[in-house]
Amino acid sequence: MRRRLLTITAVTLFVAALAGWAWFLSRQSLQDADQWSSVAGLFVNTLLTTGSLTLAWLARRSPAAGPRPDPGADQVTDSGNARATAGGNAGTGVDGTGDSRPARVTRSGDATADGPGSVANTGVQRRRQP
Repeated sequence: MRRRLLTITAVTLFVAALAGWAWFLSRQSLQDADQWSSVAGLFVNTLLTTGSLTLAWLARRSPAAGPRPDPGADQVTDSGNARATAGGNAGTGVDGTGDSRPARVTRSGDATADGPGSVANTGVQRRRQP
């Protein structure tokens, strides 16, 4: 309710200001009205440019509002390093079956697999369902 009241008040003030400006200009000569409009346009342009630059600067400084994590998604963050040797299997992320679930990985570590049959994973590893 408060937001609606503020919106109605802002629109009412804007319309009143616009009507006042039109009334003021109608009392001027054509040349004076043109000059007043040019000066007012300069101020409006300056205010809008300053406002948009300020908002862009504030938006750039604010933390990125990325997509919210899906509670049903496989998620891996700061997984660390994984090293597999001699046919071994090393994983520091999510190891699961199927491929229909969403996955999200941020800041995964290094995965190193040395030797035949070695598997290393630091993110999301999916295998086919049996």
